[in-house]
Formats: sequence, structure tokens, C-alpha cells
Amino acid sequence: MNLVQFLRILMARKAIIIATLLASLVTAIIVSQLLPPRYEARSRVILDLIKPDPVTGQLIATNMLRNYISTQMQLIEDLQTAEPVIDKLGWANDPALIESYARATDGKGTDIRRWLAQQIADNTKASMVEGSNILEISYRGSSPEFAKQIADLIRDTFIEQNLRSTRETSARTADWYRDQAERAKADLTAAEDARTAYAKANGIVLDATNTDLESQKLTQLSGASTLPATITSMASPAQTQLDQVDQQIQLAASTLGPNHPTFIALQKQRQVLAAEVARTGGGGGVSAAQIEGKFQAQKARVLGERDKIDRINQMQRDIDMKRDQYQKFASSAAQLRVQADVGETSLEPLGNATAPEKPSFPNIPLIIGGSIGLGLALGVGLALLVELLNRRIRSDTDLEHAAGVPVFSVVGSTRNPNGLVSRVLRFIDRRNRRRGELAEA
Repeated sequence: MNLVQFLRILMARKAIIIATLLASLVTAIIVSQLLPPRYEARSRVILDLIKPDPVTGQLIATNMLRNYISTQMQLIEDLQTAEPVIDKLGWANDPALIESYARATDGKGTDIRRWLAQQIADNTKASMVEGSNILEISYRGSSPEFAKQIADLIRDTFIEQNLRSTRETSARTADWYRDQAERAKADLTAAEDARTAYAKANGIVLDATNTDLESQKLTQLSGASTLPATITSMASPAQTQLDQVDQQIQLAASTLGPNHPTFIALQKQRQVLAAEVARTGGGGGVSAAQIEGKFQAQKARVLGERDKIDRINQMQRDIDMKRDQYQKFASSAAQLRVQADVGETSLEPLGNATAPEKPSFPNIPLIIGGSIGLGLALGVGLALLVELLNRRIRSDTDLEHAAGVPVFSVVGSTRNPNGLVSRVLRFIDRRNRRRGELAEA
């Protein structure tokens, strides 16, 4: 079958095509009028994607943005967002809806809340506005005001759940940091007690800066021994140290309690220094030789206790590390507890949903256009089927094909040879004949 034959069949069976087209069109119009209208309301939310995570303090990685946005859209369309909407509307206690649920489940259903939430979720869609960080929530309802109400409720519920999730996560993390801070504090207290016990057992006295007294005395004597020999007298090092300790005690009395280990150590240090000052005769002068002798004696004493001093210094470094850990844990726990109490979310509502003026379904222009295309396709198919079942000779070409002999002339043509259809058919026929001749050549 060539194009000319195809067109001749369509012209001959045009009544079938037109009837099928009209039937399809009328059916589409009737159906579009019978279908209940559906109105689509849209509500929008701004996603603050550049705000650090309140728990971790980190920004969302670029390669994770797609997954994060997809997760938010899935949550909007999920039952866990729709079920609180049902609670706010009070649908689970509506007698009419309870009766509808009983009919739908033959009286065997036990979870009307989930059944109603599924209907909300089925009509909810979430999408990103292209080129922005705006998340659009759409809901299709039976009336404009109903669709607007549900769209706003879904948006508000989604934001509330996001905020609640953030608070719960912050609270759990804060509890974890608090537990770690308590453990770190216990470790710190144990380390301080161990250092104090070790210093007491080995006769090591520490000042407010946690420096042992013997090393401090050696440092002062070292500075005094380097003075020129012409200086015949100077203030007693013990007296100088006693003055310094008195100042430290005054400062510690205003900040520390009387039972604090550091305050007790300062008092013991002062007793030792006071005894030393009394033994050397107070603040009288000493010669350079005496200073040098005291320096060498103190040096030998410090070197003899070097292992103990190193051990106490190591214990002090361990205490400093544990104190730093405790402060970090305590600070994080306090910050997260504030976050859990106040709560922040990366979602911000953008206005309210607007009631749609026209229904989004049924789309009458789309239905009519589709019915026309479907009617034409069905009409052409039926025309070809009828022609196949009841084949007729409609042109000289058909006669040549059926008889197997050439046609010399056509007599009694009822179609106007100068008409548009005749000219189009002759043009197509000439082109087909020319192609056939070229193929034979």
C-alpha cells in the first residue's frame, strides 16, 4: 500500500473516522464534566542551606545537598507528617469519616488515623523551585479553601517536626557530653588527688603556679650567684621568697577556699620559708661566697630529687590535659542544652498558601486535545480494518494490482480532475511512478 492508496482509503471511509472522532470528543467532554474538580494549593518554605548544623556546627557538604533536599521532600510526603495534620483537623473523631472508613475496610480496620493520613499523603507533593532554595509544598483538595488549609497545615507540621527533631537530637547529644564531662571531672579530681598525695609523701611543696619550692629557690639563688663579687651583701633569698608567698596567699585567699590543696600548699610553703628566714637571721645581708654555697647546696638537693620532680611535673601535665578535656565537654554540653531549650531550625515559612481560582483537575483543554488525537487514531485504525475486511478497487492502480494487466485509460471519472484532491493524488502518484521507474532502471 502506497500513500495514494492510503489517502483514498481515508477519503472513502471518512464517515467512520469522523464518527469515531466525534464519539471520542463527546465522551471526553462528558467525562470532564462528571469528574469532581480538584484544586491545588501551594505553600512554600525557605531552606537555609548555609546555616551550620546546630549539633555538629558543620555546613552541609555540596555533594550531600541533593540527598538532604530529597530527604526533606520525602518527609513532607510521608505519613509521619500527615498523621499530625489529621490530629489537628480532628478527622479521626468525625462520625462521617469513621463510617466511610468502616465501609472501605468492611468494618475490619483498626487504624483510621493512618487511613486518613494516607489520603493526605497521596495528594501531597513536594518540589524545589528551580534556581532557588525554596521548597514548594502542593496539595490537591476538593475545594480551594480546603486545599489552602491542608497545604498550610502540612507546612507548619513539617516545620514543627523538624524543630522537635533538632531539639531532641541536641538534648541527646547534650546528655552525652554531660556524661563525658562528669567522667572527665572525676578523672581530673582523681589526678589532682594523686598529685597531692605524691607531693605530700615525698615532701614536695608546690606554689600557686604548681612549681615546686626547691626548684624555685634554685632559680632565685642562680640569679643571685651571677651578681658581681663587689656586691658584698644582698637581701636574703628566703626573705624574698617569703614576701612572694605572702602575696600569693593574699591572692589565693580571695579566690580559693581554706581547704583547697593549692591554698594549703602555700601555707606549708610559708611555714618552711619563715623557718628558713628565722634560721638565717631575717633579711640581713649575705656575702657572695655564702650565696654561692647556698646555690651549690640547693643545686645538689634539686638534682637529688630530679626523679621526683619529673614525676610531679608529668602528673601536672596530665592534670592540665584532663582539665582541658573537662572544660571542652562542659562547654559543649552547655551549648547544646541551650540549643535543646531554645531550638533553631533551618526552615522558614514563606507567606501563606493562596486559594486557587481554577481547578487543576480535570484539565479540560488537555482532555479535549487528547480525545481528538485518540479519536483520529481510532478512526484511522477502524477505517483500515474495515477496508482490510472488505477490500475494494478504488483506483487504476488497484485494478492493475488485482487483474495483473496494465490499465490503458480511465472512463467516467466522477471526481473533478482539476480539484484539489485530484491534483494532490496525481502529484503523489506521479512521484511514486517516477520512483518506481528509477528503481527498475
